[in-house]
Amino acid sequence: MKKTDWLIALSFIVIGLSCLAMAILFSLSHYSTLIFFGILFQICLWFIIPLLILIFIWIILKFPNKK
Repeated sequence: MKKTDWLIALSFIVIGLSCLAMAILFSLSHYSTLIFFGILFQICLWFIIPLLILIFIWIILKFPNKK
């Protein structure tokens, strides 16, 4: 994929996560920028931690220790 394709895909991911955080925020009774970024941070952590684990497993399997 070209850099522009990655940029478009990344922008869709960011927009989707923002819409998810906004939907959660609007379901609450009060709105705050601090709460929005807190929810967005939690959502991103739920996506990033499994991704990092999968990348770590992939690296271990792809480059086995040759002793």
